[in-house]
Amino acid sequence: MTEPYILVLGGGEDQLPAYHEARRLGYRVIGVDQRPQALGAAACDLFLCMTTRAPERIAAMVGHLDIAAVLSPASDAAQESVAELSRLLGTPYQPAEAAVRASIDKGAFHQVLERLGLPAYAYTQSADADELLSAAERLPLPVIVKPSDSSGSKGVQVVADRSALPEAVAAARTYSFSGAVIIEEMLLGRHLSAEAFLRESRLATIAVTERTTTGAPHMITTAHTVPAELAPATEIRLRSMIMDISCELGHTDGPVNFDFVVDSAEEIRFIEMGARLGGNGMPLLVRHAFGINTYEAALRLALGQPTELTPRHNRKTALQILMSDTDGILRAVEGADEVRALPQTAELQLFAGPGSRVHRYTQAGHKLGYLLLVAETHDELRAAQARAMSLLRFVVEPAGAGAGAGAGAGAGASAVSNPRPHTLTEKIR
Repeated sequence: MTEPYILVLGGGEDQLPAYHEARRLGYRVIGVDQRPQALGAAACDLFLCMTTRAPERIAAMVGHLDIAAVLSPASDAAQESVAELSRLLGTPYQPAEAAVRASIDKGAFHQVLERLGLPAYAYTQSADADELLSAAERLPLPVIVKPSDSSGSKGVQVVADRSALPEAVAAARTYSFSGAVIIEEMLLGRHLSAEAFLRESRLATIAVTERTTTGAPHMITTAHTVPAELAPATEIRLRSMIMDISCELGHTDGPVNFDFVVDSAEEIRFIEMGARLGGNGMPLLVRHAFGINTYEAALRLALGQPTELTPRHNRKTALQILMSDTDGILRAVEGADEVRALPQTAELQLFAGPGSRVHRYTQAGHKLGYLLLVAETHDELRAAQARAMSLLRFVVEPAGAGAGAGAGAGAGASAVSNPRPHTLTEKIR
């Protein structure tokens, strides 16, 4: 009798914990990623170097094995494959079709909000560039241009000048699997996220985070802080809206995450959702803040087993995404030991080491690591973040620098500390 496997689509930093969790639960792991250098390649029993968007091919390659469950944390692109492979391989958990569609098609999610009568805002979506640009003439500036079916902030741009729209649309289309692009009215206010887990049509747990971004033009997440400082009435309304959306989509069990904006009138407007574990370290944040292992919960759900989602504590926690503002070769990481020694540091993960090629943070996949901080108060947390970021430095030799540049911050090298992130309102004021 063959040993059972967990099939994990994706092999990046946000899928890797699922590999380790599956092993801890006593399963072998099959990883799928089209990048031969993916982190998951060395962490699984069988690695398929191929796209995650070919479920029939994947099923043909693993169908002779005992596949106990299929999942893909943090990846919208793979959710259709998760659903199809769950069906083809007959695994216990079958994702709701409507929830998958709303996760991978931003226009479909807007339609859900409209059906429910939830606060909406102007947008247009099309695979025809001329039709899209014509419809965009009716939208107020600034707007945000995105691929309709991509994630990780790839191809996202804020546009304040109509003459720049054609170029932004063309850039977004390069990241769209379908060729469709969405242009949305730009929302002003506080950017937040919610990482939730449903069981039997009930909200078993939720982490509401204050989300910090790079600001325009790319609006890439740089940090999350939990709990967000929301008015109690606003949080109650948020929970109700999340349940309304989940019920409409038939998503009764499993993880789901949302990005949304709260404006000055405390109006909640949703941006997008994903019926899967969140990216950018969100499960890690939940574990440190509440003591809940959502990777284990997602695996057990996929296996058809009971899940444990009882909070063990409630701590103020920040997750800082580490980055470079330079393309090049990472020569050194300075200050890591000092950061780990801070009393508020819960965890420091680095995804790149000296000699690695790194990229300017223009999409979420270019991150260099995660820093988790825990404190008694929000003020202590903010002070610890500032202290940690003043200590931690990534020394990057810029792309194209002369061969004579040595390791460290010598000739041709750039000592890059993580630039101070800011919110959208700071950027536009």
